[in-house]
Amino acid sequence: MALKEIPETKVKLTELKDLYNAGYEVLSELRSEVDAPVVKASLLNQEIIAIYGQEAAKKFYDAENFKRDKAMPTPILKTLQGEGGVQTLDGQEHYKRKSVFMDLMTPDRMEDYRKILEETLTQELDAQTGQFELYHLTKNVLFKAICKWAGVNLGQYSDEEIDELADTQVDMFEGTVNSVSDHLQGLEGRKKAEKWAEDLLAEARNNPVPGKENVPLYAFAEATDVEGNRLPLNIAAVDFLNIIRPTVAITVWVNLMGHALFGPDNVYQELKQNFDHLQDSFIQELRRYYPFFPMVPAISKREVHIDGYVIPEGSWVVLDLFGTNHDGRSLENPDSFIIDRYVGRTKQISYDEEYEMIAQGGGDFRAMHRCAGEWITLHTLRVFSDKLVNDYQFSVPEQDWTVPMNKFPTFPEDKVLLYKD
Repeated sequence: MALKEIPETKVKLTELKDLYNAGYEVLSELRSEVDAPVVKASLLNQEIIAIYGQEAAKKFYDAENFKRDKAMPTPILKTLQGEGGVQTLDGQEHYKRKSVFMDLMTPDRMEDYRKILEETLTQELDAQTGQFELYHLTKNVLFKAICKWAGVNLGQYSDEEIDELADTQVDMFEGTVNSVSDHLQGLEGRKKAEKWAEDLLAEARNNPVPGKENVPLYAFAEATDVEGNRLPLNIAAVDFLNIIRPTVAITVWVNLMGHALFGPDNVYQELKQNFDHLQDSFIQELRRYYPFFPMVPAISKREVHIDGYVIPEGSWVVLDLFGTNHDGRSLENPDSFIIDRYVGRTKQISYDEEYEMIAQGGGDFRAMHRCAGEWITLHTLRVFSDKLVNDYQFSVPEQDWTVPMNKFPTFPEDKVLLYKD
């Protein structure tokens, strides 16, 4: 079959508002305009090529085909990811820095995290009376739990300071593209968080603790580059925050879990009646079905062929994560939440099937740009689903369950209101 040139759509300035409002489905709309699985969109002098699907993901995560250096837009680097972080690296530099993260994700350390989270969540839920917001509770629980697991002593801070520190993590992942004011708040949150992290790491370097090599604070304090030099403090701080901030960001998925359990199409009773059998499938379907990361960018290192189309070397390419996880070419009823979709296959989805469901990236964990915190995510969602379904009883107040598709990341408008006696 002869290879084809990518069909192009030119975006007019008058269409930007409509495209923004399409949100997570914007790339799907662009594909529909040209009736092709690959589309080039151009605005003024900027061109972007959008791809989606399992086969495209396999090509996209192959380091021979694409690189991350200089691919991420500056506003996202300066708020969400941080400049100089592991996500921006390629080749041996990436592998070396990624290994610091992966070496922390041992079964024993994951079990430590699960226990810390369960204790922290239980304490917070026990203390709740009356109506509360799941988003606010979850943010604080996850910040406290990940800090304890990471070696941060929160006992030196007041409750108000802990809440403020947790909010800086939220500012970074909510302050990317939603509005100018949110972006400015994200920049300020990034500045405060990096200063906090640098101070912690400097103290860890000055006062190393033997036997703490598998604790993130000390691991990043002593992390080295490919030449064996200790990372500059500001770069170590960015990577250390790439443990803390993404864990707090799981607040978004917990709120979407609240939508699935208690919202208009709730699956609470179905899950509760067969919890052990359905829990992990429910979690994987949650990660697939709901929008989280919309897309991820890279730059083609050579000519790449995807779905019969030619992507030239040097192209700026985005992989549509949301579109891939709702791809009717490989999924039955992709726009339906099917609680038992992954029964019997949940471990495969996270360990063997590297491209079937790419909510947190695809490919091999160590070698490729797949989120190192996927196991933290799974443990977090297991603990929260168990507590929300089995260990506590809630009534659900009237509220706005709308999940806007033009907010990044998105979650129910009222942030899941629950009532506990």
